[in-house]
Formats: sequence, C-alpha cells, structure tokens
Amino acid sequence: MSDPIIAVVGATGIVGRQILASLQLHDVEPDQVRLFASQRSEAEELDYEEETLPTEKPGPDSFRGVQVVICATPADVSRRLAQQAQQAGAWVVDVSGAFRVDTTVPLVAPGVNDGVLDRPFAGRIVAVANPATQALLSVLQPLRAKFGLVFADATLLFGTSTLGQGGQDQLSKQTAALMNGKDPELELFPHRIGFNVIPAVGGFEGPLCDAERHVLVEAARIWSGDALPALTATALTVPTYHGLTLVISAHLNRPVDAEGVRALLKEDPGLKVLDDPSQNIYPMPMLTTDDATTHVGRVRTAGTRVQLVAATDNVFRVADTAVDLALKLANRT
Repeated sequence: MSDPIIAVVGATGIVGRQILASLQLHDVEPDQVRLFASQRSEAEELDYEEETLPTEKPGPDSFRGVQVVICATPADVSRRLAQQAQQAGAWVVDVSGAFRVDTTVPLVAPGVNDGVLDRPFAGRIVAVANPATQALLSVLQPLRAKFGLVFADATLLFGTSTLGQGGQDQLSKQTAALMNGKDPELELFPHRIGFNVIPAVGGFEGPLCDAERHVLVEAARIWSGDALPALTATALTVPTYHGLTLVISAHLNRPVDAEGVRALLKEDPGLKVLDDPSQNIYPMPMLTTDDATTHVGRVRTAGTRVQLVAATDNVFRVADTAVDLALKLANRT
C-alpha cells in the first residue's frame, strides 16, 4: 500500500502548527501531508522540513484520497468537516472537543485507556481527550491501580493558549498596556488577564465552568466500567502563554509514603518525576515545552492522602496524541 495521506485542518492555528511539527518528528514525508485552513488563512504557506506547503480552504470534495483527517478547528467546524471526511472514506482524529461527550465516539487518553480503539465502534471518528484530562488521569491512574482511589481534587492552572493565538496576543497587548500606564482593552477574556488570575476557563453552566465540566465528564467516560472515584476540579486562567499546571490532592484506600509514591510514578513512561525542592527542582510549565510526558513533583503524603504538583505542555500533548492516533489509523481498514 502507498504511503497514507494525512490532512490537517486548522493548520495555521497554534495546535495546527504543533501538529505539523509532530508529523515531522514522526518522519511523515511532505508529500503525505495536505493542509487546510479558513478562508482568512487560505493560500498561506507553511514550512515543512525543507519545503513549504500551501494551505487551502476545505470543501466537500477536499478529502478524497485522504486516509486520515486531523481536525484542529472550532468545534462547530469540526462537526461539519468530520462528516464530510467520513463520507470520503477517511478516518477523523478530532482535537476540537466536538465529540468528547459523544458516547458513540472513542475518547482517547494515552496511557490511560489505550485499548479503547481495540473495541468495536461505529463511524470513523476518534476524539482526543482534553490535555487537562489527559494529564490529570495520567497521574491518578498508577495511584488508582496500586492503592485504590477514593477521592481526588485538582486545581487546573491554564495558560492563555487555551484561546489559541488570540489568547496569547491578548496577554501581550494587555501586559504592554499596563507596563505603559494604560488601561488594557478587553476582547477575549471577561476580565483583564495581564497581571491577573481569572477563576474560570470558558463560560459557565451552573456552578462549573467549561474546563471543569469537560474534565469531569471526560474522566467519567474514560474510566467507565469501573467503580469511579469522586472527582472535583477548579480551573483558573493565569497570565502565562502556554502550559498547564495541576495541583492534585488524592485520597487513597490505604496509607502511603512519599518515597513509595515517587517510585511508583517513576515506573510510568508517561510521567517524569522532578522532585527535589531543596534544589529548586519541581514541575514548571516552562520545562515541559515539546514534551509529551507529564512532569510530577512536590510529592507529600499524610496517611492515605497524597498531594503533588504536575505540569504539561497542553498544546504539544494534544498535537502529539493526534498524530500518534492518525498514524495508527492510517492503514486501518
């Protein structure tokens, strides 16, 4: 069989560009990649290895001959294009969140439910779990498997990249305005994000903001079939450009000590333990750049309770997961 063609929709956005970087890391040749973007970015060229690849606006016939379509677009766009891609016979890997609550679509969190694609499912769409869900469950999974998990609470600190390039640009503009004694303009965030922390990520539905609700719903889906522990989450937007930091408190079925927890977490290939506070060694978003693992540290225990800090590159994590799934699905009938 000839090399599969992988299409990236939303290629000019933050996640789309990271998907291109991940495809290059996986040695996908330029002639195997097709790029699509909105009309605003149509005809823009993006660097890929030693070449430049053009972007085009996706249409009903764009996905003929394509084996996998990775959707890194707003959710409403992904819903429409995913159906067109399926009709053309392509697999769809969606990172937008459009299908994360659709129980007919497999939801993948690497290292947590890797076998989900081995079970039969309808359609040709696979959803990538929110990077916050991936990071949280990747830390809790080994603790749950060995000690049993009764309850967990997480504080999730999101950088402005949750709103793409626009969110990052807003932080830059507001920071510059404040440093020059000017009032910052409010555009994407409900309050200023420069030199501020907003106790929400997304809008609210009842007492939960979007990010909190997504993590809890996705965790329930991914851990379905088992006795689910109680989970709570509080999400905040912080004035950083990228990265995600988690402060996790877990209550287990039996007492543990910090050394035993560190040793367990070090065994997991999806985790990287950085835990020597006396030497100022602990997880920070700036250390996670272009790293698919979750960094873990500041491990403290008291009886059956474990507290720790984790960090992950949210953009790289979701992009690398999407590419890995695309390559697995590329030659699947």
